[in-house]
Amino acid sequence: MDSTDSKNRNQAGFTLVELMVVVAIVGLLSSVAIPNFKKYQSRSKISEAKLQLSAAYTAEQSFFSDYNFYHNCFPYMGFDPGPEVSNRYYAIGISQSPTLSSTVYNSSVNSGLDTIACPRPNSPLKGSTSSGVNSVSNATWFPAGKGVGSQIADASGYVGGSGIGNQDSSAEMVFTIVAGGVISGDFTTATTSSRLQITQDKLLLNTRTGY
Repeated sequence: MDSTDSKNRNQAGFTLVELMVVVAIVGLLSSVAIPNFKKYQSRSKISEAKLQLSAAYTAEQSFFSDYNFYHNCFPYMGFDPGPEVSNRYYAIGISQSPTLSSTVYNSSVNSGLDTIACPRPNSPLKGSTSSGVNSVSNATWFPAGKGVGSQIADASGYVGGSGIGNQDSSAEMVFTIVAGGVISGDFTTATTSSRLQITQDKLLLNTRTGY
């Protein structure tokens, strides 16, 4: 009889209190781990923007070495992320066109610049289509194709703050290329989402984390 009681006691399971403590610990760990995991995911997406900005910067500097001024006809420069739209969280480009002097532009034309593929940039910005497929040969910005839920950086506002100088003097030979993307469900608008930029001096800044 005593041996049976001892055996039953040895086979006893967890008490309700013990189970509640375990559940509480799991809940506490989840409340800490899940937000941190989401932030880690968001940070990993920023590497995409850095790579895109680096490629755009290289295209600008290569163009400058040929024609002695900066422009924003990116496909002509060799930078066209449009075909990869379905894989990109970030819109990227320059959303402001300068009023380029005829003297500067005509000099570049004499050096072989294609006036159709890279026209004088004194007109409104030209973005690729909302689907991301670049149908504009001289597009100045490119929308994203991925985001969080239905929120995607597919409007020119997500590259707001970008710009290019009029190129009439050394002081105006400047540019700011912006990459903006929706990488967190808590920051989805053009003024709150992730934003990075690069300048002619290769100054890369993460101006807004967006997560």
